[in-house]
Amino acid sequence: MADALPAEIIQAIAISNAKSIGEQPAVLANLALAQQIFNQNMQQQIALSQQQAMNQIQMAAAAKYASMIDKTAACPHQTTFDQMTKELEEIRHELARTSTQHRGGM
Repeated sequence: MADALPAEIIQAIAISNAKSIGEQPAVLANLALAQQIFNQNMQQQIALSQQQAMNQIQMAAAAKYASMIDKTAACPHQTTFDQMTKELEEIRHELARTSTQHRGGM
């Protein structure tokens, strides 16, 4: 047959195919590991983003506390102090609720 390939070429193709099939599990394992590393990286980025958001909320609450204390110090009437105490409690409860939701979401 004039179109038949030489035995050496057929053997080389067979060896190449066998080698490719033999390396396939390693390639798939590397892909799985890469995906696992990517997923872990994304989870860490999400956790960091959530922590930054909580830090901003806490900073805003601290700024509000400082502003209210400063305002109360300038006007030392009992009603102002009572109002500030009430507002501080509301902020503290809201911050605790937000913090609890944040921890529960993770």
